[in-house]
Amino acid sequence: MIKTHQAVTEISAAFADLGTFLPLVLGLVVIAGFDPVGLLFGFGVFALISAWVYQRPIPVQPMKAVAAMAIAGLIDTDTLIATGLLIGVFLVVISQTGLIGMLKRCIPNTVLYGMRLALGVSLILTTLSFGSIEYGPTLILLLALIGLQLTALRAVSCLVLIVGGFLWLGVIPEATTWAPQWALPSVSMPTWNALQASMMDALLPQIALTLTNALILTAVIAKEYFPDDPRVHTENRYALTSGIANVVLAPLGAIPMCHGAGGLAAHYAMGARTGVSIAFFGIICLGAAVVFGPQTMAFFVAMPMEVVTPLVVYAAWVLADPPSLFRLKPTCLLIIFAMVPVALLFGLMPALLAGVLAEHGRLVLIDRSTT
Repeated sequence: MIKTHQAVTEISAAFADLGTFLPLVLGLVVIAGFDPVGLLFGFGVFALISAWVYQRPIPVQPMKAVAAMAIAGLIDTDTLIATGLLIGVFLVVISQTGLIGMLKRCIPNTVLYGMRLALGVSLILTTLSFGSIEYGPTLILLLALIGLQLTALRAVSCLVLIVGGFLWLGVIPEATTWAPQWALPSVSMPTWNALQASMMDALLPQIALTLTNALILTAVIAKEYFPDDPRVHTENRYALTSGIANVVLAPLGAIPMCHGAGGLAAHYAMGARTGVSIAFFGIICLGAAVVFGPQTMAFFVAMPMEVVTPLVVYAAWVLADPPSLFRLKPTCLLIIFAMVPVALLFGLMPALLAGVLAEHGRLVLIDRSTT
């Protein structure tokens, strides 16, 4: 049985990953015109499945590459759904082949550190896409969040920040938006044209990001956080659960979804240790979709980005873990820091390949100098 104190912490930590969730979801609905009912329904179901399967705060996130493409108008909503279906099939297939494990064994620890730092920096840079924010209140809330970690309120620091920040800066939606508007997602299979467009434009960039961030890096961090159950947190299991969820939920209007290293770091940083936080997040998404339907977005739009940004920055710090970096050798640090601009300019997969080549070269030079 989970203790009351831990249960409160888990519920508070359920909101820790809003920095990834809110901007992409708002962009997809408000800019790209995506149906919020199927989107939130998909997140709710997948989150509940993830909580049940892993019993840990293994998050559910939008697949960033294709979501960004849809927001930018590079692909339409039908192609986005088709991508979810195709990548779901791909993930199920590779989960049964051992291909991910082979790839991971080729990645040195130095490169994994570089990927974590690159992802942490990219999380911070995502705050620049939040639009116009007031930096004064943002800094105050960030300092408040850090200060709460040193108090008895650490367990509910995320919830305190969200509630306090909203009361300070938010605008409560009009009363009419509180009325229930019951809805269920509709079933719609992607067209052949949408499947073709997905394979041509969206599938490969997202696969590269999913393999590195959602599977390999998430498994590495999960084993570090939860060393008592290493067999549970494997790349193959993450691929299987993500794959099945996308195949089943994409026809219901869900966007492509995956697990994620940044989300795991965010939930863990706020005290989540079980699947309760993810389940609570799922219940909120599912309830919002079914009870409030299309008008759900009024609640999300009301959340100030000045409240979301401190969550992103704090999660990025925990993910990158700077104190551990400076215990490494200077030659390793050189590779790690060099991976960051490569990742920001070209993506995580090119950064991974560059890091592997650089680390291999470093080891060769060491062998030559000792012989």
